[in-house]
Amino acid sequence: MAVDSKLLALLDVVIDSYIFKGEPVGSKFLHASGDTQFAPSTLRKYLNQLEKSGMVYQPYNSSGRIPTVQGLSQYIEGYLAVKEEETDAGVTDVRKGVKYLVETIGNLADGVVVGFVRNDQYYYLGINNLLRDDMVDEYHATKNIIRFIEEKRLVRFIDSKIMKRDQIYYTFIEDKDTVISCLYTKLAVEDYDCVVSIIGPTRVDYKKNVKILRKLVHSLHK
Repeated sequence: MAVDSKLLALLDVVIDSYIFKGEPVGSKFLHASGDTQFAPSTLRKYLNQLEKSGMVYQPYNSSGRIPTVQGLSQYIEGYLAVKEEETDAGVTDVRKGVKYLVETIGNLADGVVVGFVRNDQYYYLGINNLLRDDMVDEYHATKNIIRFIEEKRLVRFIDSKIMKRDQIYYTFIEDKDTVISCLYTKLAVEDYDCVVSIIGPTRVDYKKNVKILRKLVHSLHK
């Protein structure tokens, strides 16, 4: 089912709100927030249409909506398609070397930063980002994500992808009963290719993470 521009704009607001508050997003909240100009009845209709399109779902009757992987994919693709604005995103003094790249953005990203060179170097930083108070209900998923990172399973997964240098990609990885989000890019560092990625649950600040990776790419070409 095709989704028109009004619904895509609403989807963007729904996902922004969900990422911020960590709870299902309903028509009353959207109307009270002032982020849309629609009446509550119109919001309910549009939310139903987004649900029929597979972009959001209700975790239980009479609840608000939570984005699906399909909805999150549309959200990320829409943001990646927007012409980037000049921003420092907190990324400064980028030194070449995979370890340094990971350290540079590890405390900035919303998620765990993983950098590696195939069959050689592997570094990660930011596990504490998965242990925030607002993620206490996602303890099981957090354990699975940490295990996925520590066992270096990302390397095998990314190795199967065809990538161009300096492009930002995204994927969602199903690991057991956990969906893992991943933004990643391939960079030329000291004459070899490395991958830098930001991994986390599905509720992370994708826009912030895209900005960080974009700035990282630009900083390496200065």
